[in-house]
Amino acid sequence: MQKYTVLLLINFFLLLANYSSAAANDSFTLGVIADCQYAEQANKGTRYYTSCPDKLSTAVEQFNTLPLSGVLHLGDFIDRDFQNFTVLNTISSVLNTPLYHVLGNHEFSIDDSLKMRVPETLHMPARYYSFEINNWLFIALDGNDVSTYGWPKTSKRHKRNIALFNTKYKGHEDWNGAIGAKQLKWLERKLNTAQTQKQPVVLLSHFPIYPENNHNLWNAQEVLTLISQYSTVKAWFNGHNHVGNYAQKDGVHFVTFHAMLDTDSTAFSTIEFSPNQLVINGQGRQPSMVLPIN
Repeated sequence: MQKYTVLLLINFFLLLANYSSAAANDSFTLGVIADCQYAEQANKGTRYYTSCPDKLSTAVEQFNTLPLSGVLHLGDFIDRDFQNFTVLNTISSVLNTPLYHVLGNHEFSIDDSLKMRVPETLHMPARYYSFEINNWLFIALDGNDVSTYGWPKTSKRHKRNIALFNTKYKGHEDWNGAIGAKQLKWLERKLNTAQTQKQPVVLLSHFPIYPENNHNLWNAQEVLTLISQYSTVKAWFNGHNHVGNYAQKDGVHFVTFHAMLDTDSTAFSTIEFSPNQLVINGQGRQPSMVLPIN
């Protein structure tokens, strides 16, 4: 009897150890920056343009001391001028983990002839794309897909977008944009697959879609209606609204990260992912948060 009890205890502790190991393997951490938005121009109010390279360097140095699985930049790496990408790419090139970009509106505040080179310059596989980390699916969206600025003015895409802006999206802010029909179909296919495989999803965008705000995508309600059909979607991360924001709807956490630009200190964070929660550890202006996962 005693021998049997001992065996049961041994098996129990082995199971506990295996469970703890599995839980640890399911966890990972990412770095997050929004709106570094560097430009060689005079500061404007709280927009400290020329301090951005130093703030980015400090964040990269700190990220490199941590066991990160990647770093996200949520759009507006630069404020204007194509050559400014080189300054920031040089700084971020020393990261010892992958850097994943999404496209912001200021990425296209450059000469028209250079707009098609932006994704390649940021080492992006495409304007919108997905990647996986520890069975989590991250979907990087292009909210400049339909916009007044995101494509060369001589392109057919620009002419179609202007027609949409003047009809379907008339009255919206021209510094926002929308996700086009083709990209929405792609997103729907990605979400269907993730739902079938019970794979948790985080959507990445420069632009918010919730709560209501003048920084939101032009077709925010259409996108919100689509993603609300999928219980596998756990979070939407974005920048663009420099003062930050947060809301929860239908089990999805909508987090607007504070801009690195708009502070004389800094704003960035790490996010610890686990099966039960997301823990945002903020630095500087970025607040910390604990977000339960259902």
